[in-house]
Amino acid sequence: MGKKLILGLMIGMLAIAYGCSKESTGTTAYSLEDLDYPIGSTDVAAGTEVYAEYCEGCHPGGEEGDGPKIAGTGDSPSQLRWKVRSGGDDMPAFGPDKISDADLEALLAYALTIGAVVN
Repeated sequence: MGKKLILGLMIGMLAIAYGCSKESTGTTAYSLEDLDYPIGSTDVAAGTEVYAEYCEGCHPGGEEGDGPKIAGTGDSPSQLRWKVRSGGDDMPAFGPDKISDADLEALLAYALTIGAVVN
């Protein structure tokens, strides 16, 4: 009986250690209502850089690649914010630890230029 108790405690400690060592993604639950506000940037150049780093690989030029076509989809700013922050299907979530709020707004400014967002 003592061995089972010790084994159980060791397994529990390993589980706690594993849980504490996992990196946080910085994501949280978002709602469209929380993200419904005007685009906070006009910096298309900065948005182009953000797009190149985080989006271009799956949505080349806004077209279909590993991800779906986004050019011309005409999402609202809140919808695109939600997609970026929440992810979905095969798309990872990009929390503020990956794409800052300021960079997300610049990304939306760029998204306007390819019709991925309508204001």
